[in-house]
Amino acid sequence: MGTLNQFAGSTCLVTGGLGFIGSNMANSLAVAGAQVRVLDALIEQHGGDERNIDSSLNAISVVQGNIADDEVAEQLLEGVDFVFNIAGQVSHHESMIDPIRDAELNVTAQLKFLESVRRSRPSAVVVHTSTRQVYGMPQYLPVDEKHPTVPRDINGVNKLAGENYHRLYGTVHGLKTVSLRLSNVFGPGQSLQKTGLGFLPVFLARAMKGLPLEVFGDGRQQRDCLYVTDVVQALGQAALQVAAGAVNPGEVINLGHTEVLNLLQIAELVVARAGQGSTISCIPWPEELARIDIGGFSGDYAMAHRLLNWIPQVAFADGVEQTLDFYRRNPWYL
Repeated sequence: MGTLNQFAGSTCLVTGGLGFIGSNMANSLAVAGAQVRVLDALIEQHGGDERNIDSSLNAISVVQGNIADDEVAEQLLEGVDFVFNIAGQVSHHESMIDPIRDAELNVTAQLKFLESVRRSRPSAVVVHTSTRQVYGMPQYLPVDEKHPTVPRDINGVNKLAGENYHRLYGTVHGLKTVSLRLSNVFGPGQSLQKTGLGFLPVFLARAMKGLPLEVFGDGRQQRDCLYVTDVVQALGQAALQVAAGAVNPGEVINLGHTEVLNLLQIAELVVARAGQGSTISCIPWPEELARIDIGGFSGDYAMAHRLLNWIPQVAFADGVEQTLDFYRRNPWYL
C-alpha cells in the first residue's frame, strides 16, 4: 500500500480540517512534507477544534470559513494540487431534526465549492468523503458499489446528492474527482462530547468514565469499523490514483473491513480495554431512531483494493487500544 510521502512538496487543502478525519489527514500530510491549508467553519455541533492540529507542524495554516463562501474557497484553492473535501454534517439524527440545515451543508455548500474549484482550480484532484448511509438498509452483505442506493434518512439523501455532484463534475466538467464511502470511522481526535457523531465515541467516552453502555435492540446489528489511519491512507491513495489517471473521474469507491462485529461484541471489547467496570445493557430503540435504522452493515472494499491498492491494516482491538491511549494522554477530550 502507498504512503503519504508522495505528497511531499505538494500543496493540499483539507476542508473540515479541524474535525476528526480532517485533522488526522492534515497532520499526516504535513508530517509527509506537504504544505497544508485547512478550511473549517467550526460549526458547534460538529466537533471541530483547533487543538486537533499538531501545533508543532509549521506546514499547516488554518482559516475559519465555509466552503460555500466563493471568495474564501477560491483564495485557498490558488496553487493547490490536492483537495481533501471532508467538510459536512454527519449526524443522521440531526438531519431528521433540521433537514434544511443538512441540505445547506451537504448539498448546496458542496455544489458551491465544486463551482469554485471549476472556476479557479480545475487541475486540482478532489477527494470527497461520502458515507455507507447512502445505501440504506442492505439487501445483501457485504454491500458493494452496485448495491441500490435507497437512503433511510435525510443525511443519506443529501450525502448522495453531494456525491453525485462530484461524479457529475468529474464526468461532465472534467474535474479530477473521486468519492469514498466510509463505514464507521474511529480513532484519536474524535469528539467525545458532541452527540450524533456515531455510537463509537459514545461507547469510548462512557467506558473511560466507567458509565453504563446502552445498546439499542438486541445488539446483534453488524458493523465493520475503520481505524482513522486506514482512512487517511485510502484518501491519499485515491488522490494519487486519480492524479495518475488510474481511476476515472467521478468514481465512487467503498471502504470497509474484513473484521465484522456486532454492537454487543464492540461494546464488550471497548469496556474490557477501558478497564473501568462499565456495565452493558440492551434497551429498546427510541422511535425516532428506529425509523431510520439500517440494521446490520458490512462493506465490500474489493474495488478499493483493485483501484487504490488499499486494504485496512488495523484490527479493531488494536485501534481501540491506541484510541484509549490517546484519550488518556489528552483528557481534555473527555
